[in-house]
Amino acid sequence: MNAGLWNRKYIFLIVENVLICFSFYMITTILTTYLVGIGISMSWAGTVVGLFSITSLIIRPFTGYITDNYNKKYLLVYGCFFVAIAIAGYVLTSSLSIIVVFRIIHGIAFGINSTAIVALASEYIPGDKFNEGIGYLGLGQIIASAVGPGFGVWIMNRYGIQVSFVISAMFSVASVVCMLLFQYEKTVRTQTKRKKIRLDEILSFNVMDYTFIGGVYSFMNGAIASFLVLYAAEKNIMDVSVYFTVCAVFLFLARPISGKIVDRFGIRYVVYPGIILSIVSLVMLANADTLMGIICSAIARSLAQGSVQPSVQAACIKRVGLEKSGVATSTYYLGGDVGQGLGPIIGGFIVGSLGYEGVFYSCIMLMVIALFVFAVRERQGKIGRETAQQGESKA
Repeated sequence: MNAGLWNRKYIFLIVENVLICFSFYMITTILTTYLVGIGISMSWAGTVVGLFSITSLIIRPFTGYITDNYNKKYLLVYGCFFVAIAIAGYVLTSSLSIIVVFRIIHGIAFGINSTAIVALASEYIPGDKFNEGIGYLGLGQIIASAVGPGFGVWIMNRYGIQVSFVISAMFSVASVVCMLLFQYEKTVRTQTKRKKIRLDEILSFNVMDYTFIGGVYSFMNGAIASFLVLYAAEKNIMDVSVYFTVCAVFLFLARPISGKIVDRFGIRYVVYPGIILSIVSLVMLANADTLMGIICSAIARSLAQGSVQPSVQAACIKRVGLEKSGVATSTYYLGGDVGQGLGPIIGGFIVGSLGYEGVFYSCIMLMVIALFVFAVRERQGKIGRETAQQGESKA
């Protein structure tokens, strides 16, 4: 383990994560446009886009096992390579069936990448700065999500939509080159060959409380992303897209600061105030009548989410140990996949009966449950530690 957080390999992996995420976010906003432009119906275009999330959700439980038992470096090499192949493949054919195949490949490869990069980076983060290190690693995704879509649209408008896909694929190729240059020795557990994979090797039930909390935040993200524009239009609020820019900025600011707090004082000093601030932000959003009100809710939401999510993700890995960092990460992301997918679906039903405000208040109810889950599990952990200490003192 390297003594300092900002060691060469950790910095290298942050750069790698930025490249991977840029490759993804560059085409998120233009894929549907491209598919419709080549003659695919809107319904099928939506299905193709949604296949990515479905595939990632299906593969997610197995990415942890794969990451923990195979060379993480080469998983990233192969994962980035197949992402590049899939993205380039979108513009090399107009056949719907072949595009579907490329979309499935894209989802599988990206699911493996997102798990492997966290597990690999965890090996180069000092224990006393673990939460801070995970927070900085996640900044790559925030930067890419804030800049990537706009960059992809700008390239499309200036040079053509196919060029956007080519440049996106080149980011993945650059990721492959970077990982080939990365010096890494296989550090997975030596084990005898067996026929069956145990359930605890693909899902970590010990981190389900943190997974649920992360999933609640993803549910909120999916619901807000799906209905905010319509909600603002109903209230005649213009330029609401600035909400997402504000979110990206304050997510960026919150992550490293919250990591320092957790490493120094403990996770409870971030999760409790973070969830409460999230509830406040949702109340603000549900009652906003102006753009400034929506922006204020974005600031509160992002400071809270940028603190809580990386903290519980890091806590998953710390609870199970580095040797099972892959399954801990994939279990955590599984909650995010489910939440992100259910948010728009359930939210759509709620809008029909309770309106857009009803969606935001439903998210508040989930936040209250998440707060209760964290409090119960923390108390159980505290009682467990006290019992162990009493046993040691008697011994």
